[in-house]
Amino acid sequence: MNDIKSAITIACFMGIITAITDMLAPSGGMKKHLMSLLGLMTLLAVISPFASSGFKLSLKEVDISSEIELEKSHTQADVTGIFLDEAKSRCDEYFTDLLNKNDISEAKVSTKLVLTEDNEIEITAVEVILTDETKADEVRRLISAEIGESEIIIGKAEDEKADSTVGG
Repeated sequence: MNDIKSAITIACFMGIITAITDMLAPSGGMKKHLMSLLGLMTLLAVISPFASSGFKLSLKEVDISSEIELEKSHTQADVTGIFLDEAKSRCDEYFTDLLNKNDISEAKVSTKLVLTEDNEIEITAVEVILTDETKADEVRRLISAEIGESEIIIGKAEDEKADSTVGG
């Protein structure tokens, strides 16, 4: 890190000398050669701190590995969340369409998904809210044919009119 500080200090110092020389030097061919010489001297002066240490530029003092891991975990969590949300949306839509095709309308479907270690989506449960509980067995049969052994939760939609008349 000291090599970098030395190189920056030398570059600034040589820049000041070059600016002063540019103002004081006479115009013409001599000024052109003088500026080329000063540019070469600046280049050599900036490289010299690195050359004295054997051209070993090291960033050992700068540890960004923890920041990289933190960003990686945030990014992976975001991607996994987006992926699961999209898959849940599509599964909900699929099961709703399946029920609608079998004359079971006004059912609200909510699918519970997890991402396995092999990056595969697994359905852990399907929750169906029905307005007509007489079709519960049919719903259970249709969905279990699609998901197998996963849990199927069937509930009844609450009556909104009963809630609004309480206390009134």
